[in-house]
Amino acid sequence: MIMTALKKRDRTILIAVIAVVVVVAVVVGIGVSGVLGGGAGGVAGGDDGGGGGGGAAEDASLAERTVVEDGKELVEIYTYTRTDCGITPYLVADQKGYFADEGIKLVYTGTIGYDQQLATVVSGQNDLGDAHPNELALFVQGGAPVKGVSRDDIEPLDEALAEHRHMKYFVTEDSPITSWEDVLTYEGGSGEVLINGHIPSCSTFVPGAIFDNYGISRDRLTTVTFESDREALQAVSQGDITIAQVHPPFYKLAEESGLRQIGDSFDAGLGATTGTALYYFSNQFIEEHPDLVQKFVNAITKAQIWANEPEHFDEAAQITAEALTVEATVTHYYADDTLIVDHEIQPWIDDLVATGFLKEGEVEVSDIITHQFENPEIHK
Repeated sequence: MIMTALKKRDRTILIAVIAVVVVVAVVVGIGVSGVLGGGAGGVAGGDDGGGGGGGAAEDASLAERTVVEDGKELVEIYTYTRTDCGITPYLVADQKGYFADEGIKLVYTGTIGYDQQLATVVSGQNDLGDAHPNELALFVQGGAPVKGVSRDDIEPLDEALAEHRHMKYFVTEDSPITSWEDVLTYEGGSGEVLINGHIPSCSTFVPGAIFDNYGISRDRLTTVTFESDREALQAVSQGDITIAQVHPPFYKLAEESGLRQIGDSFDAGLGATTGTALYYFSNQFIEEHPDLVQKFVNAITKAQIWANEPEHFDEAAQITAEALTVEATVTHYYADDTLIVDHEIQPWIDDLVATGFLKEGEVEVSDIITHQFENPEIHK
């Protein structure tokens, strides 16, 4: 595990590393695996048996990307294989035929480390990725030519949908912390609070906002990096961290581990903003293949609308559970239209300014998203 406090040196190093990755990805094009040091290795052969071997890396023409399935021509779009909570809309869009209906096929190019995902999109090994706005803002600030094209998950406002909140927070049963108010007085009001996450992401933005909302100094917050939410739950159970924050597929595991919930991401007080995530493509792909981007946005949004329907909650969770090999009973909640709401993006950028990752005005919302693919015909 890696322990990180939000110090200026760390911010400078992080931004520098992103810039180096972008330069190497652009210059080298392919073979950028390992640039960020470690991770799960380079892009592997496609997990579903098709499209591995760097098809996108060779900048294949549309003809080369076209396959025929069940008598229908489909154009392949490449992306890395997901092993986390973000996998649900992709699986639903595939299994329920939304991709095929739009004339596209998503090809999974293999599992890679988080720290290499951006590089594969910039280099063309993959066509698309997904990220929270603060991640995307630093990608762009570091020189990555990418833009968000539509929303992924959001924070549900209805208390009846609380099980779908972006994250929940757990402590051990014998912890003196039973609520966020208890953190104020934890270890005399000055105790260090260790929480899992990686910088920057939802796992730094959300707890930081929660601390602000409850008047707790962020100076007491230290982020500890693990490979997965599963490892974070084990760590809090062993006393290695103070609080574990996990995403929906791991809520049941947290409960089965005998942990106590002290709150959820809605406690940040930011409404739908709290869970905002975006799908992104490279600027080059957007310019050269806007029709494919539109088809992807249409299909993935239809999948999200399907997953948001109460009658589909259990099936969406089961689809996710099978892919992640975890006993998931709930998924995220998703945007049910193709709009990108600027005021839901801005707080993520403001937080980067407040924590020293960005200078005021260095990155604007318009730098990281495009409204080009908003389709008023697709909505709940």
